[in-house]
Amino acid sequence: MNYFDAIVVGAGPAGSAAALQMARSGLRVALLERGSYPGSKNMFGGVLYTESTAQIVPEFWHEAPVERIVTRDTLCFLADDSAVELGFTGLRFGKAPYNKVTAMRPHFDRWLAKKAVDAGAVLQTNTMVRHLLYEKKTVGRGPVCGVILDDGSSVKADLVILAEGVSAMLTKEAGLAKPIPAKQLSLWVREVISLPKEKIEDRFHLENNEGAVLAMLGYPTTQTIGLAGIFTNRESVSLLLGVPVDKICQNHLVLPDLLARLKEHPYVRRLIAGGKSESYAAHLIPLGGKSAQPKFYADGLMVVGDAAVMISGRHGSDLAMLSGKAAAETAVHARAKQDFSASILKAYKRKLAGSFYMKNIQKATDTVSYYAEKSDVDYLMVTTVNDLAYEFFRAGMDTDAEKIAKMTSLVMNKQSSAKTMLDLYVGMQSWGVM
Repeated sequence: MNYFDAIVVGAGPAGSAAALQMARSGLRVALLERGSYPGSKNMFGGVLYTESTAQIVPEFWHEAPVERIVTRDTLCFLADDSAVELGFTGLRFGKAPYNKVTAMRPHFDRWLAKKAVDAGAVLQTNTMVRHLLYEKKTVGRGPVCGVILDDGSSVKADLVILAEGVSAMLTKEAGLAKPIPAKQLSLWVREVISLPKEKIEDRFHLENNEGAVLAMLGYPTTQTIGLAGIFTNRESVSLLLGVPVDKICQNHLVLPDLLARLKEHPYVRRLIAGGKSESYAAHLIPLGGKSAQPKFYADGLMVVGDAAVMISGRHGSDLAMLSGKAAAETAVHARAKQDFSASILKAYKRKLAGSFYMKNIQKATDTVSYYAEKSDVDYLMVTTVNDLAYEFFRAGMDTDAEKIAKMTSLVMNKQSSAKTMLDLYVGMQSWGVM
């Protein structure tokens, strides 16, 4: 491998977006991926946000391997034997430029990396980067000038962009991030279950290529903090479940067991009945918002995607790509000036600061504090909502005044109504509006 203008470590959405943008601008780019192909070791919730993704590849839906166009969004409060749904069907979202699409990371990541290759980037898979390479100085170490691979060989470049994911080993090596405590990580497991196209569209009330996303709060993670979800693909559904790592340890949880229990719940079981399990995957996601983010740049170095904790509510992959684009634009500027020092790369931080997602991350409640201080909120909210629904829809012989009194008493016996409203407000800030 020859000398490059820039090396990108990691061919996920952030890394490939950065490589694509730089290659388009004429930079010589190496895209290094430790997996056998881009996306081979990755998973995500299953949704791509079209407005953000189109910033990387305009009208990408014409060529990208998307699964379905999302027209239905539902938040489900799932109790032991009931479910309260809060949902919206927006058929307007079924027309270009759409709103959200479902996708599978192994397919999408390969496609996006190929776009970078077609633009001129050099993709090298099965390539593990062990260390950063620094220029030698008489005292201390100089700027980053490349990477050292698993076999001991080195690849040199003016700039390195780290899109290495949540583990962020090289980011830590550079002194830009501290070791990540368990409370700042969430572990997700996913099972892909194949179903005929007709059954998916019948059970989720869809037509043609429409898709649905169901976010589930409560069962079977009510004993702690957690979320689950169902995402419709073309001829399969992705069933996901995630819990903060420290809660897994504290409560001695086994996520595959929780996933199995979720599949047995009557609400979920009816949606996946007759399906065949196709694959399993697991993925760590960073939590913590602003307080968990590393320093984004150093001499000859920038950090993007999960390694930079670009997470806001449900948004992850789209923010990863946008951060990769911002880093690439900064790299092109640095290349023009022939100056890859931190004083020039600081422009990347300024680009991030002006973005909608960094403003959301800065403003959002600290997710880690939320989980620590309100570990009972899932239980209280889900049970209250479902108990209220049972009382509201029960056809008894009470007067309207008696029914309202019972419902009021039910809420007050759980906790004060003020705390319930506060829990919901803080929860929405931590979960993300979208």
